[in-house]
Amino acid sequence: MSDGERDDLPLHGVTVVSLEQAVAAPLATRHLADLGARVVKIERVGDGDFARDYDSAVLGMAAHFVWLNRGKESFAVDL
Repeated sequence: MSDGERDDLPLHGVTVVSLEQAVAAPLATRHLADLGARVVKIERVGDGDFARDYDSAVLGMAAHFVWLNRGKESFAVDL
């Protein structure tokens, strides 16, 4: 078990691969991550999710981007 991973959560052991941006889908998958799923967010090479740049409040990233994507892994790929 990795840091922060809890095997007592209902979605522990489930992996979700997500192609998402902005707000609605990232919020949905954040809830899945909060319930124990491993969420892998696929982003564009270079720019990533455009929502990263709405502001620079959290270590240079948009506050809502950080909030919506907590607990996720990120992978950039050119599809």
